Parts: sequence; structure tokens; C-alpha cells
Amino acid sequence: MSTTPTYLNNSAHKDLIREKWVEFIRECVSHDNGVGVITFPAEEMHDLYIFKNNGLIDWEENETGTLTITKGKVVCFEKRSKIFMTLSTKLVNAVVESQEIGSHLRQKYEGIMRGSERIFPVDAVNLDYDGNISKNKVPIDEKVDLIFKFQAVHKRSFSFFMTWPSTEDDDEEAYKSLLKKTISSNLKDPSAILFKEEFDKRYQSIDDLDYDNLSIIGLTKIVLKKASNSHFRLVKHECIVYGEEERRKMYSVLFNFEFQEEQPENLIYSEVVVNSLSQVLRLAVNS
Repeated sequence: MSTTPTYLNNSAHKDLIREKWVEFIRECVSHDNGVGVITFPAEEMHDLYIFKNNGLIDWEENETGTLTITKGKVVCFEKRSKIFMTLSTKLVNAVVESQEIGSHLRQKYEGIMRGSERIFPVDAVNLDYDGNISKNKVPIDEKVDLIFKFQAVHKRSFSFFMTWPSTEDDDEEAYKSLLKKTISSNLKDPSAILFKEEFDKRYQSIDDLDYDNLSIIGLTKIVLKKASNSHFRLVKHECIVYGEEERRKMYSVLFNFEFQEEQPENLIYSEVVVNSLSQVLRLAVNS
């Protein structure tokens, strides 16, 4: 079994998140052919080693030190040119793209929808960000929407993960407005009455939300809305806030979705949107 290289930015909290990735994928995948995964592996490829060590993917190491994927499908996005070249050389038969994922999906829309691109379908999408998600060229709601649209072409159930740092002081106003608008739209939506009832039990108003809750509720609602628009129904969901001593605070949301073409999208959404108010697991410093 392959061992995982030492990762300087690793932590016990992040290890827990990675264990959750494996747990969710195993519960979602029903075949034994290895998983297809979209990920941002960085130069250390830590998540890929975790997936390999847990039997989700596999590879053969060549004499030159390069890796040939023998089980599953690996799709990597890396916009930093030096790391992109490293991954392209190391993973000889993986799909490695040099753009930010949102820009790539937007530009390749027609080809992906026709099936001429090699990216979709996959069994897991792992958007593991180490920087500010409000400053990318393609807004996060458009990015999530494209992922679900492309996955829906293949009617493939899948796991969707997103991890990102808390950057309240540096976040774009348009992003903050998107989070607030996303929540407020449901407070006025008669089809989401369960969401409104639960929200009103906990908060006086949207302005009563601290940034942790605004971020997690807002992002979760965006994901659930885009998912239901493409006929994906939520089957499992967890939200985690973590950050050990002297490390920045991070958010992580994890979902398993099942494709249900026969169920109307508005019905799917009305039934699952209250899950955006699910209890958040907050990992204590030094836990």
C-alpha cells in the first residue's frame, strides 16, 4: 500500500475532513471500477494519496517516478504554471488542466455538453480551495451550476465537497450580497416554508447571522438550489468549521447527491432546502 507523503500544511482537523471525503464517496459509489474525481491536488497530491490508500483509485509507479492511473479517473485543475507542469509530468494519463476550474467549464461549455471533453462524468467533485473564493473570475454560483449541469447529462449520482478559508475582511461585496440574497429569497418563498420556520426559530434576521453561519448557510443553499435545478436530490450532508491554533479558520461542506430525473426540480428543492440550516460541527482549537 502506498504511503502518504508528509504535507507541511497538514493538520489533524484536515485529516478528519479527508476521512469524511472517503466516507461520503464510499457511500455514494455503487461500482468497483475505481472512482472518477475532479480535484485540486496541489504539488503534494495529498488527497490523491488518501484516495489511493483507501482503494478508491490506483496507479503504477514507473521507473522515472511518474504515475500511471490504473483504476479510476483523475481530473486535476491547477492554475499555477509551475505546479501544473509538475502534475502534468507526474500523472501521465490523468486529465490535468491549467485554468481555474470555473473559467475552464465556462469556456468549454459546448464541448462538455456534447461529451467531447474528458472531464465528466465523475463520482466526486472536490473543490478544496486555499484562497479567497470571492475573487475568482467566474462567480461561485455559476461554477456550481455548471458542475451539476454537466453531471446531469450523464445522470450520475455523485459526491460534492467544498472547502474554503474564512476571508470576511477581504471578501468582495458582490459575494457577500450573493450569500444574503440567496438566503432572503427563501424567506419570501412560500414553497420553502419549512426553511423560513426553522430560520425564524434561530435568528431575528439575516443581519443576525455571524459570518460563519452566513457563509455556510448561503453556500449550502446555492449548492442545493443548483443541484435541484438539475434533478439531483440530497441524500447526505455535513458542515464543518475548523482551524487549529495559529491556523486560519476554514469551512467545509460535504454532500452526496442522487440523480432523480422523474421528480420535479421545485419539489426536490422545497424538500431539501431546510438542510441548509443543519447543525454545524465546530472543531475546537487543539482538538
